[in-house]
Amino acid sequence: MTTPAHIYILGASGFGGGELLRLLSGHPGVAGIRVVSRHHAGEPIHKVHPHLRGLVEGRFEPEPDWRWLQDSPNPVVFSALGHGELAKQFSGLEKQWADAGLTERLLLVDLSSDFRLDHPGRYAGAYGRPHPAPELLGTFTYGLTEWKREQVKTAKRIANPGCFATAVQLALLPIAATPGLGLLAVSGVTGSSGSGSLPGEGTHHPTRAHDFRAYKPLEHQHEAEVEVMLVAHGASRHRLAFVPHSAPMVRGIFATVQFEWPEHGGAVVTQSLTEKYRRYYEGSKFVRIVEGTPRVAAVAGSNFCDISVATKGRSVAVMAALDNLVKGMAGQALQNFNVALGFPEDTGLRQAACYP
Repeated sequence: MTTPAHIYILGASGFGGGELLRLLSGHPGVAGIRVVSRHHAGEPIHKVHPHLRGLVEGRFEPEPDWRWLQDSPNPVVFSALGHGELAKQFSGLEKQWADAGLTERLLLVDLSSDFRLDHPGRYAGAYGRPHPAPELLGTFTYGLTEWKREQVKTAKRIANPGCFATAVQLALLPIAATPGLGLLAVSGVTGSSGSGSLPGEGTHHPTRAHDFRAYKPLEHQHEAEVEVMLVAHGASRHRLAFVPHSAPMVRGIFATVQFEWPEHGGAVVTQSLTEKYRRYYEGSKFVRIVEGTPRVAAVAGSNFCDISVATKGRSVAVMAALDNLVKGMAGQALQNFNVALGFPEDTGLRQAACYP
């Protein structure tokens, strides 16, 4: 039996922090949780996350008191800070962790984009700015659990993937090493919660509710994560073209990857590819290969990713649906937490979507 963990959540007032609290509140391996939010310091958790009233007690703290973790055999930090914030604060945090005797024992899971990439040039190309702490790139394990499960088992620093990157990579992993695929044309659709809890043009209800539009066509930052995965599988000649879209929904991602299969076969290709996907994800707790097309409503609120394959001649479409806040964010972070600490991978996560 794995020893229960004591957990601090940094930046706990956002959507990611709220989802972590919702999922962790029912996790049998959690001994205690404390949360940090400078903006909401002193306020009860349920004031910011009303759905947690009566389930999660406590108040937001302005700063963490690392002494609370000193005696824990499993100290854990989930960082749900805004993009760039953890990297800026990291040297100071490392000193505080060292002073508290936590350096060798602390498990850190970062939900932001700060440490997903391993090279300063790649980061600058994806995000249009230099990395705040380039010397730290490559020191985190990339936490796409279905790809990096063995590395996550021994990791102490985990970088959670982006939500779009999760959907697209899960759609591509079983065939990523296939030679001759050429152009991978990706269309992705996301809900407004993917833009975070602060209001903006992408989340403001009157401009979002009755609209459907593309944004950042062919230059979305999550492309870089997918390209790293493709290169790691020897797919250096593949070309990725990704166009994301904003949809009038709160949760969910639906990604479609289209390419030409290098062999002829029609219906035979459909059957063989579907079986290839089933074999690849056999034993994976949260990837379901479905008939027909996946549906966002069938995964919203859950940690599942539903995938299906369709073909016409040599044309192939692989479709994936997931919840951007769960499998695309907090749920995958908890999945990595489970793997890293030796809990069953689906602990606290085996729950269905709310349907309809």
